[in-house]
Amino acid sequence: MRAILLAIGLGFVAQASAAQSCSEIRFARGASSGEVSGYTIDGEPRCYTFGSGAGQTATVELFSTGNACFTIAGVVDCRAEYRFTTNRQTYRIGVYQLLRSPSYEEFRLRLTIY
Repeated sequence: MRAILLAIGLGFVAQASAAQSCSEIRFARGASSGEVSGYTIDGEPRCYTFGSGAGQTATVELFSTGNACFTIAGVVDCRAEYRFTTNRQTYRIGVYQLLRSPSYEEFRLRLTIY
């Protein structure tokens, strides 16, 4: 029983740590889009967040050499481009290496909301 409670507690700590490691995608004043860039390697996804109002249209585009994809938690898995109507909430985007590779995959992620 003690081991189960410890495992559950560690799971909550891991989730909190993962949430803290996400970077927010910010827009310049008056802009409708923002970009972030970075790299990912197998087992080391990058995490980003953005907030939106209800009924807006969000477009997420990933530019890479082709070995990366993004997932929007609760919305879509492993895409290079996706457009959807938002709810009023904070969304979490994970950028992953698509196929295992010992080298880093550089990427640029663009978010447009209108």
